[in-house]
Amino acid sequence: MMKSVFRKIKNNVPLYAFVSFALALISLILFIFIRNFVSFADFFNDYLSRPMRILVSSVTSIVPFSIAEMFLLLIPIWIVVVVLICIWLYKKGGNAIRHVGYFAISVLCCIFVMYVWTYTSGYYNTTIDKKLGYDSNKITENDIYETALFLTRDINSLSNEIVYDFDGASMMPYTYDDLSNEVYKAYDSIVKNYGIAHNFRSRVKPILLSEPMTYTHISGIYSFMTGESNINTNYPDFIVASTVGHEMAHQRGIAREDEANFLGFLVGYESNDAFLKYSAYLDVYADVMNALYTADKDKYFEVYAMLNEKAKQDKYCYGVMFAKYAESKAAEVSNKINDTYLKSNGQKAGTKTYGMVAKLTVGFYVNYIKKS
Repeated sequence: MMKSVFRKIKNNVPLYAFVSFALALISLILFIFIRNFVSFADFFNDYLSRPMRILVSSVTSIVPFSIAEMFLLLIPIWIVVVVLICIWLYKKGGNAIRHVGYFAISVLCCIFVMYVWTYTSGYYNTTIDKKLGYDSNKITENDIYETALFLTRDINSLSNEIVYDFDGASMMPYTYDDLSNEVYKAYDSIVKNYGIAHNFRSRVKPILLSEPMTYTHISGIYSFMTGESNINTNYPDFIVASTVGHEMAHQRGIAREDEANFLGFLVGYESNDAFLKYSAYLDVYADVMNALYTADKDKYFEVYAMLNEKAKQDKYCYGVMFAKYAESKAAEVSNKINDTYLKSNGQKAGTKTYGMVAKLTVGFYVNYIKKS
C-alpha cells in the first residue's frame, strides 16, 4: 500500500516540488519549536540562522543594486514567461495547470523555508534588554526626563559638526558605501562591548523607486530572501543614516522592530562619526520625547525648549518634506499589512512596536550611559 502511494507521488510530483514540500514540512516543525521555546529560538538564531544570513547577504552584497527590488519590478515579465510556458505545455499535451500549480506551491514553500531558517527566530529569542541585564519596563518618569536631557545636550553639541543646506536640512558627508562602512564599524564595537549581535561585511542597497515608495511611509526594508538592507533614499539624510542601522540590525538577526530601532540608536552611540551619531540621536529623540510628553507635559516643553535651532530646523525640514506623502492610501495599506505581519509574529502591539524603542533607550541610558 505504502509502496504504491510513494510510486504515485514519484510518478506525478516533480522532484523539485517533492524536495520543496519536504523542506517546508521540516521547517514547519522547527517553526513550532522556535515559537514555543525561547532557548531553542536563541540557539537557532545564533548557530543556524546566522551562517545562513551571512552566506546569503555576502553573496548578494557583491551586486550594487537591490536584487529584491529588481525581482519585483520584473514581475510583469515573470507573468508573461509563465503564460508562455503554459501555452507550450498545453500544445505539448501536458497538464499546464498542474505544472504551474506545483511550481507556485514550491515557490511559496521556498519562501517559508528561507523565512524560518534566516529570520523568524529573531522574533522569539531572548529580548535585548534581558541580554543587556535590565528590564525596559522598569523605568521611571525621571529616567525618561534624564534620557531626553542627554539626547538634547548631545544633539546640540553634535550639530556644530554637521553641514546643513540652505533650508537647514542636515547633509550626509559621504557616499552610501561609506555610510555602510561607518555602520559596520559601529557594529564591530557593539559586538565587542555588548555581544548582542554579530557582524559581517555588507552594504546598503539604495532603492531605485524611492520616491514612489515614500507614499507607503517605509524608509527601509529588509529582504530575508536576498539578505539585503534596502534603503529609501528619498527621506532626509539623517533618517537615511539612522535607517541603515535599523535595517542592518534585521540583517544581523534582530527581528523585533523596537529592538532594530534601538540598535539604530546604539550604532550612533558606539560610532565615532559625528553625522551617524547625530542622525541616530535625532531619530530616537522623537520617540523619547513622545514618552516624556505622556509622562509629564511640563518637562516635555522644558526639554524641547533646550533643543537648538539647527536641530529644530532639521526636524522642520523633515516635516515639510513628509507633508507631501502624509495622506496616502498606499501608507494605509502598507501599515495594515505590516501590522498584521508583526502581530502574527508575536508582536502584539503591531506597528506600535516601533515607538516602543523609547523604553529600551531609556533603560540603556539608566543602566549603561548614566553609570559610565
